[in-house]
Amino acid sequence: MRKRASRSNEYEAECIPGLEAIAMDELNSYDAHSLETLRPGFLRFRFAGDSRLLLTLRSTIAVYSVYRFEVPRPKALLGHQHLTRLIGILRAAMRDWAMKNPRLGIGAAGANSQVITRLKEELARLLDVKLAEGNKGELYLRLVRPIDRSAWEVLVRLGPRPLSKRDWRVINMPGALNATVAYAMTRIRSQDAQNRVLNLCCGSGTILVEHALNSPAGQLLAVDNSAKMLSAAKRNLCASDTNHRVILLNADAGHTPLPSRAIDRIYADLPFGGHVGSHADNLRLYPALLREAYRVSKPDAVLILLTHEINLLRNCIAQSNWRTILETKITLSGLHPRLFVLKGKSTRIYK
Repeated sequence: MRKRASRSNEYEAECIPGLEAIAMDELNSYDAHSLETLRPGFLRFRFAGDSRLLLTLRSTIAVYSVYRFEVPRPKALLGHQHLTRLIGILRAAMRDWAMKNPRLGIGAAGANSQVITRLKEELARLLDVKLAEGNKGELYLRLVRPIDRSAWEVLVRLGPRPLSKRDWRVINMPGALNATVAYAMTRIRSQDAQNRVLNLCCGSGTILVEHALNSPAGQLLAVDNSAKMLSAAKRNLCASDTNHRVILLNADAGHTPLPSRAIDRIYADLPFGGHVGSHADNLRLYPALLREAYRVSKPDAVLILLTHEINLLRNCIAQSNWRTILETKITLSGLHPRLFVLKGKSTRIYK
């Protein structure tokens, strides 16, 4: 494994577009410096510590080491001097991250062009590795042009997989929430360590696992109307060693057995009507969930929601006893859902 560096090295963090501020906060807590946003979803920083620490980041999809090559175009990387250097970098990555028989992938503009195809094949031959299907393997690099466009950069991913793939996720259900988004939901508003937390429509437990890992105290409750989902949640909670803190309830998110005014913080990854549910179902679910969330919440509680049914949720909020204090657009797997943070209005509507 790579030893602690004596000087700072340059890295790039890939995060969820729209959630850069949360990623920057976490990087700051790691003593990263020279932080800057290059473009939506990509942050540059310098870090002088052990690069293995960066694999514990939870707000980023992946982290890359940055290497600058003084070449006018990617074809020049096939030249002996640059190719020799690149092979050395990739061999060091394979050694540092204990990769055995990794598959090689390259991300670049024109990834299927003749030049990039030739570069992939030459690298695979010299490293004695196979090429990855879909162009993303355990040994993964990106070719990018820096802002000054005076050279090319090779970005080599730390570790054999994206950081968004958590070790605790032993059951990956269709439509399961991206873990980095779930982590962001737990960080989007400050919280008291003793909060009583409720996750409506909990699915396979992603939000509560991330919350439990982030906040070691407080009582956690999970509600879902699917026994299959609750079983998946239980297995993921057990894998994360947080199952002892969570009570799982098989109930409708619009009609829970919980007492009124008992909850400090509520999460829900609302069905989009894609992998889970339908628009017709959501017409009933969304207003019912808002009513129930308000009933069980304390007066100063916060409700944090994620949905792609943006207009429906906005209309339901307007007719509820909640008010929006934050709405954030994010980009996730080609979709553009929104994160909503709600607080209760001063006058109660629902009894």
